[in-house]
Amino acid sequence: MNEHESLRKALSWLLEQPQLDQEAIAEASRHFDLSPVDEQFLHRYFAEEQRRQAKMQSKNTRNDDLGSS
Repeated sequence: MNEHESLRKALSWLLEQPQLDQEAIAEASRHFDLSPVDEQFLHRYFAEEQRRQAKMQSKNTRNDDLGSS
């Protein structure tokens, strides 16, 4: 199996979960037997994704506010 196949499977599984949080990442790590480095990557990846989404929501809210003036 490819070196990162478990990480890809874990990422795919996580994206299908209704709630993505620290516990879901830990569960994926156990289920797919990820290394600590791979689990850390998932934590960073999803933390960054949440920051990007929050930034986009904030930007959209400001644009909506400007459009309604």
